[in-house]
Amino acid sequence: MTQPTITDLATALDADQGDAVLGAAWDAFDVVGRLADALALDEGSDEMQAMLVGIKCADGRRLLPPPDNGRPLQTPAASPGSAGLEPYGELLRHADVALRRLASVPEYADDAEQLNLTAGHAAAAANLLMTVRQDGGGAS
Repeated sequence: MTQPTITDLATALDADQGDAVLGAAWDAFDVVGRLADALALDEGSDEMQAMLVGIKCADGRRLLPPPDNGRPLQTPAASPGSAGLEPYGELLRHADVALRRLASVPEYADDAEQLNLTAGHAAAAANLLMTVRQDGGGAS
C-alpha cells in the first residue's frame, strides 16, 4: 500500500456520505489486518501483538458492510521499524474518529451502538499496532 492509498482512504473517511465512510473504514480494517498477518511472520515483530491487531481488524470489518468498489486494496509493506507502522496506526485512529462522527448523525442513529463498537475496534487495533515493533523507531 502506498501513501496515496492511505491518503485516499483518509479522504474518504472525511466524506459527507455515510456509505463512503463505511467503505473506507472497511478497507482500512482490511488493509491493516493483512499487514498484521504479514507482521506476525516478520522476525522483527511481536507475533502475538500482530495477531491481536489482526483479530481487532477482523472484528471491526465484520461489523461493517463491504464497500461498493469490490476491489481489494494491495497488501501493504510497511517501512522498517515502528515508525513504518505509524501511517497505518493513524489510518485506524482516523477510522475511529470517522465512525464515531457517523454514529452521531441522525440518519445513523439506529446503528450508533454498532458504529461506536466498531470505532472501538479501530482504536484498539491502532494502539496494538504500535506495540508490534519495539525498536525505538519513534512511534508515538
